[in-house]
Amino acid sequence: MNGSVNRARSQTHRLLLTSGFGGLLFIVTYLILGALAPNYSSVRDTISALQFTTLGLAQRINFFVFGLLLCAFAAGLRLELDSGRGGTLIPFFQLLSGIAVMGDALFIHDPLHLVCDLIAFNSALLVLFLFGWRFRNDIRWEGWSRYSILTAILMMAFLTAFGFANRMGGPAGAMEKLATATRSLWSALLTAKFLAGSRLDLYQ
Repeated sequence: MNGSVNRARSQTHRLLLTSGFGGLLFIVTYLILGALAPNYSSVRDTISALQFTTLGLAQRINFFVFGLLLCAFAAGLRLELDSGRGGTLIPFFQLLSGIAVMGDALFIHDPLHLVCDLIAFNSALLVLFLFGWRFRNDIRWEGWSRYSILTAILMMAFLTAFGFANRMGGPAGAMEKLATATRSLWSALLTAKFLAGSRLDLYQ
């Protein structure tokens, strides 16, 4: 057994991993802003549409803080993964997703905003699929390979529904928010397992 399994996490490492709860903060914030913003519909309008309301600055800050937390989580994952399958690619795409979300705060108009959205969502999907690969055959993480892939599939389904709803005047905002919530729940559960003592470094 690899001795690194029993290596205690430093306080910095644990703090970086805690940033994995950032998606929940992001969701709570945009839901509150959506409820307060005049003429904004959480069902119909996208998260980014909040940037064009009277509370636009608050949503831009929400995007930027969330992006920073995603980047911090990438650093925590790099320390956690150590080596092995996805040890470099998972933190890289996690970091890329965080940078893209910060880009959403800086570039509120298309096409740059749309480019940032595409990078953020596609990077998040790649992280999920790579984790599915990483978890495979790891008895300490039984069921997490399937859960990671299922989360990615659900995200793609919600994003596809978002595209149709956006063109047809349907509940596009709700579909986008469900895609975000699906990934954020996965991240929060993963983070909770880390903080409870589960490890991802190699055990062979």
